Amino acid sequence: MRDYYLDDLNPGDVFTSPSFELTEKDVIEFAEKYDPQPFHLDRDAAKASHFGGLVAGGFQTAALAWALAQRTGVYRKCALAGIGIDRLRWRKPVWAGDVLTCRFKLLKKRISSSRPGQGIATCRFDVFNQRDEIVLTMDMTQLLKCRETQVRLTDASS
Repeated sequence: MRDYYLDDLNPGDVFTSPSFELTEKDVIEFAEKYDPQPFHLDRDAAKASHFGGLVAGGFQTAALAWALAQRTGVYRKCALAGIGIDRLRWRKPVWAGDVLTCRFKLLKKRISSSRPGQGIATCRFDVFNQRDEIVLTMDMTQLLKCRETQVRLTDASS
């Protein structure tokens, strides 16, 4: 797996995650801890809801977007901290049993003028289900390491 740093990423770069099947158990366990609404917790109550079936919580889907992005390896070496999320939208319900994939595209980046070896990148995240329907979109801004930081550390230890 390739190691990425901010220097390696360019606006327009697109990455696609492996797919993940969201089980009924996943939906219910998340809901029990973080979003205890009947249409997330109970199959029968969900059938009687406006959704008509068990659906994942929106923030579970957002967390899955990040988890799927992590599986690409792009952020393995360079991620320092999240700065914020803009334009978060839940486009369609995510049903228990859906198979999700995240595609993210670098929109912009800049090297920090106040923090040497670091910079800020904003990516557009789109999460798709198995029918290729977009279920979630968001723009995430992150603080990332530059490759030059690693070179300086290696040179210093020589």
